[in-house]
Amino acid sequence: MLITAVASEKGGIGKTTCTLGFAAELARRGVRVGIVDLDPRATATTWLGIDAPPGEHIGAILGQDDVDGAASDLALTSTWHENITVIPGSRDLAALESAPQEYGDLRLRRALQGWDRDVVLIDSPNRQGGYLIRSALTAAAQIIYATTPDEDGRSGVEWARSNVARFKQLSPLNPDLREVGVILTRWPDTIPTRDALGALEALEQDNGDLVLRPFIPERVVVRSARAGEVWWGDYARGQVVVDAFAGLTDTLWPQYPRKDDHR
Repeated sequence: MLITAVASEKGGIGKTTCTLGFAAELARRGVRVGIVDLDPRATATTWLGIDAPPGEHIGAILGQDDVDGAASDLALTSTWHENITVIPGSRDLAALESAPQEYGDLRLRRALQGWDRDVVLIDSPNRQGGYLIRSALTAAAQIIYATTPDEDGRSGVEWARSNVARFKQLSPLNPDLREVGVILTRWPDTIPTRDALGALEALEQDNGDLVLRPFIPERVVVRSARAGEVWWGDYARGQVVVDAFAGLTDTLWPQYPRKDDHR
């Protein structure tokens, strides 16, 4: 099981879009995908059409120490695809940031052991150094950063990478955590603006080969799909976004090739 955290220190820059875009693409390739919604906004949970019973969310793992087998117990199947299961998020997670948690950073990693998933994607919160993000960094084998072609996106990656470096320096829990890519979302591919091109140049200067292609193009259908709690690939106008995630998945998970009938 390969666990990947999707992160940024800024909100609204496409973390959840990346998490769900990769989940949908991997599921279409026959991969069993698990999603952990660690964001207190629980956007991934609602977008995937998950209606969790009260108290049955990721907080049940992070808030107590008896977590063996908890991932399988809490996971619910998404309406998007039978291969996608989700450990739901909740707004109640925000309260865990300030509560003392003895040995808490290990709970998520322990809970995920033995889960029958091939790939697990963690939709991380945009918070620096807190309990939730430490749990994600402790559990993950690799990390992907999401960004947008503007100053907010660039600073979100910069702060997130600084936080990861500090975590690896100060915490003995996961020194082998790998940075594997920076994903650029909301790219104005029809006519790239001067500001977007400048932001891209700065991102590549800051992050080098971590900036991956293709970029995820800006399309209104993605926002519409979020409002409707459906996958943008169900619409013809969303196919260009599907294709971009397919190309990135080829790079990040080459062990899972496209199916013969994959567009």
